[in-house]
Amino acid sequence: MIVSLDGLAEAYGAVVALVLHAPAAHPDTAMSVRLTSPLEASVVAVNLLQLSAPRFETATLHGNIGPEQLTLVDNALRAVLDL
Repeated sequence: MIVSLDGLAEAYGAVVALVLHAPAAHPDTAMSVRLTSPLEASVVAVNLLQLSAPRFETATLHGNIGPEQLTLVDNALRAVLDL
């Protein structure tokens, strides 16, 4: 799941992403979120990675998460990064 701004990919050729895990792999906590759409998955905000943007040129876009889940992911990232 890409969480970085588009400008990062354009300026540095990199994206910041969260690793997707199996849906029941992690419970809902301050640092993790269960996604239901467009894919069922768990994300843990400590699993933040910098990846090369070209890796995503042939990737399959599954869609965007909704505003409610986006807020949960945002809050999890803020908790982990102490923002």
